Amino acid sequence: MNMKYNTVDNGAAKRQGLSRQRPLARAIRPRFAAPLGSALCAMLLMAGCAVTPEPMTDAEIREQATKDLANMFPPQEIIDEALDLEEVVARAIRYNLDYRLTLMESALRNRQLDLVRYDMLPRLAFNAGWTNRTEDYLTMSRNTVTGTVSPAPSESLDRNRRTADLGLSWNVLDFGVSYYQAQQNADKVLIAQERRRKVINQIVQQVRAAFWRAATAESLMKEVRPLLDEVKSAQRDAREVEEKRLSPLPEILRYQKSLAGLTREFEAIEQDMVMAKTELAALMGLPPGTDFELSVPAADELRPPQVGLAIEEMESLALFNRPEIREEMYQSRITAKEAKKAMLKMLPGITFTTSANYDSNSYLVHNDWAEAGMRVSWNLLNLISGPASKRMVEAQQQVDEMRRLALGIATLTQVHLGYQQFVQAHHNYLQSREINRIEKRLYEHMQNAADSQSLSQLERIRAKMSAIYADMEMYQSYARMQGAVANLYVSMGVDLLPEVSSNEDLQSIENNVRHAFESWRMGQISVPLMIKSMEYELQNKGDQT
Repeated sequence: MNMKYNTVDNGAAKRQGLSRQRPLARAIRPRFAAPLGSALCAMLLMAGCAVTPEPMTDAEIREQATKDLANMFPPQEIIDEALDLEEVVARAIRYNLDYRLTLMESALRNRQLDLVRYDMLPRLAFNAGWTNRTEDYLTMSRNTVTGTVSPAPSESLDRNRRTADLGLSWNVLDFGVSYYQAQQNADKVLIAQERRRKVINQIVQQVRAAFWRAATAESLMKEVRPLLDEVKSAQRDAREVEEKRLSPLPEILRYQKSLAGLTREFEAIEQDMVMAKTELAALMGLPPGTDFELSVPAADELRPPQVGLAIEEMESLALFNRPEIREEMYQSRITAKEAKKAMLKMLPGITFTTSANYDSNSYLVHNDWAEAGMRVSWNLLNLISGPASKRMVEAQQQVDEMRRLALGIATLTQVHLGYQQFVQAHHNYLQSREINRIEKRLYEHMQNAADSQSLSQLERIRAKMSAIYADMEMYQSYARMQGAVANLYVSMGVDLLPEVSSNEDLQSIENNVRHAFESWRMGQISVPLMIKSMEYELQNKGDQT
């Protein structure tokens, strides 16, 4: 009977409580419906109209292009004398945009490493707020034993309230993931440094090739231009002879054809010099069309470079030094860290928290307090996806290893091809130097014959042109030899400079380049002892095979 009475009383109490709450709900609903609807419509309207395509104006594009043009070619030391190879290389290292880009990328990686270190620290958050209610926070309570609802509502929260808390939390799992992420970023910094080495080696190679092309043409143009004027004068005379019918027509036409061919060859030499100097200007960070002269050594001052390394030492040095191979090694370490991160995510995470809190609620006995706690969370789905992630990382490691091996084979092939090209280029240079000596002797003999008027003008021009071609071939073979030795050094990963600071002045860089080039000409390339031992191990492995 008591249970039935209580049940009936509970139902009446609930109805009584609901009847008291319904008028309050009916009073609140229309008060907030209109403002909430207006706010919702305003937000939807702002979201729909917030993003629209806005093309840049012509004035903005012109202003940006002007700024870019000024930044493309930074101010540098005035060129007041002829540039030799060492100064050209120093200017390229100092002002080349590609190299400056690699320096900035390396600095960016360092900044990212500094930033990711903060992810390993605990999370310290400060929160503060203020709330205001339109009505009092009133509640009604029901006795669960008797079922009686309190006749009057009670209040336990102020209308206006201020809260603040300073909390410190630290998740062990997030710390482990951030730790491996920081190690990966550290390896990316090293990768950026290897890419910087690769770029500077490529710049040196391109500068050497372009310099000798331009220097060859420039040294010849001093002799070609007077001869070109003489050829054009001979062409005018030949046309006059043709018009006056002073010689048989086939003979004079063949003469004009020979002169036109010589003119075309002269102009080709001049055009090659202009293109090579334009390429050099771009490598040095100079505006296209900048006029400068090159300091070209005399023919008797051309010294063939020496390579004082055996082919086995070159192989070992390449496998040890090549930036691309080192980059793949660092990439393998990054992949290994990714495997550890995947395994770590399968573990439960433990979070330690502590905080200092404040609440201005006047109904609280203690308005400020401190608390501490620990929470364990475990994403069980990671146990299902974890093995798949592990297999994916293992497959990536195999790909990295295979790519590194393929790159090693390509590196060894490049070393052998580079060495063979250098040997052949060295042999061709010695031959062209001997041919040039013979052509000069022959031209001297022809010149003596021309002075005695026993040689025609065309024959004398052809003799002079043949001597110029011999000079050009000697310089070009020397340029090819320089390009071959530069390509050999790039294939071995030999650095011109161990480290170049962005703040280093041009003269210091030039002195270091000059010293390095002098060592290279003498074939003085230091081989670390560890490379010697690696070479011995490779040789023994080959003998056993």
